[in-house]
Amino acid sequence: MLSGRETLGHLSSTLTAARRELERLDRELQVNSDALAQNRQREARALKQLAGIRLDAIQQGELARRIDAADHRVKDTLAQRESALVELNQNAIDARQNLSSLEARRETMHDAVDVAAKTLAVREADVQTKLEDKPAFQAQLEKTRDADAIAVSAMEKSEIAVEDRREKGEPYEGDELFMYLWRRHYGTSDYRANPLARLLDAWVAKLCNYKDARPNYWMLLEIPKRLKDHAERVQRDAEKEVETLQALERTAADQGGVTDARAALVDAENKQDALDEHIAEAEQAAHKLQYELSRFAAGEDSYIANCLEILSEAMEQRDILELTRLASATMTTEDDAIVDELRHIREKNYSYQIELERSRELHQAHVKRVQELEQVRHRFKRNRYDDLRSGFNNGDLIKNMMREVLVGALRGNTLWDVLKRQQRYNDVSGAWPDFGSGGIPRMGRRPNIARPTWHWPGRSQSNNRGGFRLPRSRSRSTSRGRGGFRTGGGI
Repeated sequence: MLSGRETLGHLSSTLTAARRELERLDRELQVNSDALAQNRQREARALKQLAGIRLDAIQQGELARRIDAADHRVKDTLAQRESALVELNQNAIDARQNLSSLEARRETMHDAVDVAAKTLAVREADVQTKLEDKPAFQAQLEKTRDADAIAVSAMEKSEIAVEDRREKGEPYEGDELFMYLWRRHYGTSDYRANPLARLLDAWVAKLCNYKDARPNYWMLLEIPKRLKDHAERVQRDAEKEVETLQALERTAADQGGVTDARAALVDAENKQDALDEHIAEAEQAAHKLQYELSRFAAGEDSYIANCLEILSEAMEQRDILELTRLASATMTTEDDAIVDELRHIREKNYSYQIELERSRELHQAHVKRVQELEQVRHRFKRNRYDDLRSGFNNGDLIKNMMREVLVGALRGNTLWDVLKRQQRYNDVSGAWPDFGSGGIPRMGRRPNIARPTWHWPGRSQSNNRGGFRLPRSRSRSTSRGRGGFRTGGGI
């Protein structure tokens, strides 16, 4: 089994590898984008050479001036782009270093959280062991369990009575004559009617055998009410017994240093949560810079767009077609070589464009993988799956799935679903959240039960143990030979 912290470490390592691959894809994009831009410049120079050979002085001069001016403007724009890219790269490096620093701090802070959690578990285990040997506590625990069993049984009977009333009440409620007399309170002190109406109602009562049916229906309605009142009464009694039991536990916990240890753990976890928020903000800042770098690398920035526009204006299509036609009409070797070079340059333009599109697609797909891995890690930490008690079955499967997400064979949501299914909480120093009063409240039965005495793993100790499924003791012995428990929670 992988511990929660080990699993988080593997997840962070996978995320680091994904970010490094993203940086490599950025460099590949940059290479392809630069190659395409440089090839367009070579095309402009080749056209200028061809113009010098085949056009008259006026035409040659006009095109040459246009290409020269475009070439200078492109060089100036690319110089500005280079300066902007240097600054952007430095900002991205600073953002990555800041993120690495925060994550290193998180590791150190996690050590402090583990120490606090271990201290709390040790103190809780010590207090629980002492409580097991106290007859007064054991007597109250037995009394509380009995009250709990009575409350649960009463609630179940109340629910059965409600269902029974619904089923058995259908024949009565389907009889229009009976319900007519029932709504008029016939046969009770609340019945009011004139002599003629009384005579007619008496006739109706004989028709539907109202005299015998009315008390049966009344009992059918009354029993669920009385059982509900009884269930609520015994539930309040059970809650009082739980409160008495918890008072004994809290007194022992205070004397055993559990309360102070819990406060120290909460403080450490709150600091860790605050740092996790800073990490999330740093990731967002790094994402924005990475996005800008990717746009530069892909040639989608405003500088490259401006360069392409300048070159397009300088090389009007009619000039290119005219030069090609004139060169084809002559037998000179020099201009034919230039035309061949132009053809080769344009073929390269096409291949560079195809390669650039491929790199963009790979880059965009990998950006999604990085974001998915970050989301899984955020959820992991938010649910405190890196808790000291947390562990994961099938560690090899989980590590393999992380690698599958890295290469794009699996989605992040699939990995998260598997993490939730494989996650377990285990014993630490013999302290158990379901000790004493922790094993009494049933989910959905005790909405007003006080906060648990013992430490429960998860996002908040003040929750109502939502999602946890604990093993119930086979008997009411105080044996501490209990196995692990698991959670079905998680966001």
